[in-house]
Order: sequence, then structure tokens, then C-alpha cells
Amino acid sequence: MNWVIFTILAAFFQNLRTSLQKKLNKNLSLVASAYVRFAFALPFAFLLFFIFHNLDVVPEVLNQTNFIFYTFLGSILQVTFTITLLYLFRFSNFVVGTSLSKTEVIQIAIFEYILLKDKLNLFGIIGIIVATIGVIVITIKDVKLFLKNFFSKVTLIGLGAGLLLGLSVVYFRAAALSLENFSSNFDKALTTVFFALIIQTTTVTAYLLIFEKSEFKKFYDNKFEICLTGLAGFLATLSWFFAFTLIQASFVRAVGQIEIFFSYISSKYLFKENITFIEIMGILIFITGATLLLLTK
Repeated sequence: MNWVIFTILAAFFQNLRTSLQKKLNKNLSLVASAYVRFAFALPFAFLLFFIFHNLDVVPEVLNQTNFIFYTFLGSILQVTFTITLLYLFRFSNFVVGTSLSKTEVIQIAIFEYILLKDKLNLFGIIGIIVATIGVIVITIKDVKLFLKNFFSKVTLIGLGAGLLLGLSVVYFRAAALSLENFSSNFDKALTTVFFALIIQTTTVTAYLLIFEKSEFKKFYDNKFEICLTGLAGFLATLSWFFAFTLIQASFVRAVGQIEIFFSYISSKYLFKENITFIEIMGILIFITGATLLLLTK
């Protein structure tokens, strides 16, 4: 059950990164704030990668076309997901879209079956569906608003965001598993994180240079928070990817929704936000689904 431990660690560090980014959003643009998760995680990935490997490994990895192809696809899809999610926030009823983006776990299970031939048993399928419903209930917050705006543009955007994230996760897992020359799952995960961050940092840097060059000046003013965000982001991504090498990504992402518990601790004690009855019900539904999942493994 090592995958459960690393999934919980991933969820914890992801929530820490999100909480830090929430503060950065006050000083940076949304894209610049998102950029921090890639660019300032890269130095930590670089350092750890070359602690475990020497330079001879780089050309060896670059010669593995499947790895490069899957990593490139996963990286671009994740960046596109981030931009799509940011676009959702422009709508007054964005909560509908963000709720439906949580269908990523179900979509991951489908894509893993199509692309990687990974199958789930009946309890696994039920567990994923129940856990996803729980997460959607938690994120809805306003049921009337959700039902009123269900048949709208944001519904398609939200489902599209889930599609992008789901595909990125499956391709990242495929990339890590394609590194057959690496005997250690940790090495596979670390290598995938390192090369993915290079691609993502390059892509978003180009965007900022073209459209938001002034944001670079703000990074120095927030250097402490940015470094912490980068470290938390790196630890979260490495934990996710390591868990992906141990078991199907649909299990990892479903159990990883435990991040919601960490986010509620942050909301209550850091941001002084109240928890509603419907959110508590959603948490209970999620626990039921997650328990079913764990029983299958």
C-alpha cells in the first residue's frame, strides 16, 4: 500500500502549493502565479535528478522516443488544462465548470483502459464513481446555481478541463512506465518530472515573454513565497508520479481527492472560511467511494 502513502503526501503538498499560490494571486497575474508551479519547481528537480544520475543518462533518455512523445503530450495537456481552468474563472458561474472538471478520475479510468489496457473490477468502478460524485458535491457549494447553469457553456469547458487533465495524467504514467532501462520506480518518476518541468517551463516562459513580460519583475518581490511554492509543487508532482508507477492512475487520483480535507483545514484556519452542510455530505460520500477503492486493493 505504498501508493496510498505517496498519494496522501502528493495531496498534502499539492494543497500546500495551492494555498501558497492563493496568496501569490494577490500580487501576480493568474498565469504568472501558475508559472511558479513549473519554473520554480524545476531547480529542485534539476538538483535531485543529478544527485541520482550523471550527464550520460540525458542522451540515453532523449533517445527513447516513446518517453519523449508521452512526456511532451502530458506536459502540453497539463499546461492547456491550467489555461482552461483559468479561463473558467472569467465566468460568473465558473463553479459549475470547476465542479465538472472533477470528472477527471472517471475519464482517467477510461483513457487508461483505451491507451494502456488497464482494467478495473466492479468495486473499483463503483468506488471511483462514488468518490467523484462526493468531490463534485463538495465543490458545488450552491445547488440552485449549479442546476440553473448546468446546460451552459461552462459545462462543456469544465468537462473539457477534466478531459485535458485526465489525458495528461495517463500520458505521464505512460511516459514513466516506458523507461524500461530504469530498474527503480523512483528513478522513472523523477526523470519524468524533470523532463516534464523543462517542457512546461519553456512553454509558459514563452507565453509570459510575449504577453505578460512585466510579471517577471514581480517574482523578486515575492521570492520567499515563490521558492516555497516551487518546492511544494515539486514534492507534490514527484509524489504523484511515483504513485503512478506503482498502481493505476485512476486509483491514485481518486484517493488523491483527499486533498479536499487538507484544503478545508486551510480554509478554516488560514483563510477563516466556513464549511457548509452540503460540503460535509460530499466529504462523507467521498469517504465511502475511497473506502470501496481501497478494499479492491
